[in-house]
Amino acid sequence: MAYTRDHPSARYRALLEQYRRMHEEGERFLGVSAQDTFPGKSLLPHLVPIRRLIEATGAKTVLDYGAGKGRQYRPRPVVVEGVRVADSVAEYWDVDEVRCYDPGYAPYARLPTERFDGVVCTDVLEHCPEEDLAWMLDEILGFAERFVFLNVACFPARKRLPSGENTHVTLRPPAWWRDLVRGRPAAQSGLLWQLRAAYREGERTLETVYRSDRADEEWPPAADVTSVDIDGRPARFYTPNEKTRWRAATLYTKEPVTIEWLRAMPKGAVFVDVGANVGVYTVYAAVAREARVYAFEPEAQNFALLNRNIGANGLGRLVVAFCAALADVRTVDRLYLAEGTAGSSCHSFGSEVGFDLEPRPAAHVQGCLSLRLDDLVSEGVVPVPRYVKIDVDGFEHKVVAGARRTLERPEVRELLVEINHNLEQHLDLIGELNRLGFRHDPAQVARAERREGPFKGVAEYVFNR
Repeated sequence: MAYTRDHPSARYRALLEQYRRMHEEGERFLGVSAQDTFPGKSLLPHLVPIRRLIEATGAKTVLDYGAGKGRQYRPRPVVVEGVRVADSVAEYWDVDEVRCYDPGYAPYARLPTERFDGVVCTDVLEHCPEEDLAWMLDEILGFAERFVFLNVACFPARKRLPSGENTHVTLRPPAWWRDLVRGRPAAQSGLLWQLRAAYREGERTLETVYRSDRADEEWPPAADVTSVDIDGRPARFYTPNEKTRWRAATLYTKEPVTIEWLRAMPKGAVFVDVGANVGVYTVYAAVAREARVYAFEPEAQNFALLNRNIGANGLGRLVVAFCAALADVRTVDRLYLAEGTAGSSCHSFGSEVGFDLEPRPAAHVQGCLSLRLDDLVSEGVVPVPRYVKIDVDGFEHKVVAGARRTLERPEVRELLVEINHNLEQHLDLIGELNRLGFRHDPAQVARAERREGPFKGVAEYVFNR
């Protein structure tokens, strides 16, 4: 039987009723409030390619088909590649009208009667029964005069329906979705359309793009971007090499203590990330906990990727990155690099040594400056943080020495410091932090300590007061 808008499947009607309940009651399996259930944020990672379609077609009116609660269109800073480019999505797209339609959300449940220059549909089709997709796609394409932008996920969602079923009810590979779209008559009529299908490959989330006007291609290229789920939101990391891909893929497994610590952080806390590298923990804190992050990374390639990752996730209003080392002195010196590739670590400021503080020839040397956290706080550049992470591969004691006045302040509640039990300076550092009123749990340290390999004896310490 061929289903239609006027005669959809029984499955469609049953699912629609469940989505209406979720809009009103929230998602109970993950404990998501009604306000934060289907708010519309799935559109945000696609603002740039949609803008390109708008520019290519001269579109001035847009329909968001399956807009959720439409909060994505409220006035808010739009940040692209770390730069604030507009104060709303409509302003960034330079369109006159954005109409929201979503049959599951009462304020937007009325089906439009007119056509629009463009139609966008993100994170919608995989939520619908397979037997109804043909008429839905015909409807979406029929609303469009100039272009259509579609996005689907080809893997299960984190959310569940009130019935307990996964909200992604149609799970098909990218090529299946491509053939479904291409098979619709309107898709063959000269309309400009683009389909982005996200799929999983191991721990990585990749994306393939199909277009009406050119050959199939991956975009962003698999080698360039890795997507990681952070509390239901796909966070994107630029990953130009295997080392950066590894950092993104092991966000939850490389340092589970760090993730546990960040996950317990109060929302909106001020967080200083010393030794941010390419920013996986910076991005996690800002996305998952809406933390105000001040990130420090002196190595040039890592700093560039750190800023790209901030921009790619629209975090410019929450995160500020500084291309500087934190230490016990304010000076200009050399940064000795262990490797010359992006995503690498174990660099040393001011001394040509390794993470064990033993002499080690550098792969490359760059100019660099160091700052003291005490100075940054006293000068008002950085507010007094509540949380501080220090991971600088051997020089943690120098960071603390340059932050002693700040750490004496009661506003500073918790530190996460990487301690090397093989270094006398680090053993002394534990006692110094204890004297400042910070305590740690030996059982937590034992869980974190590396038992073998080059970093044997290294552990993340969580200090709190």
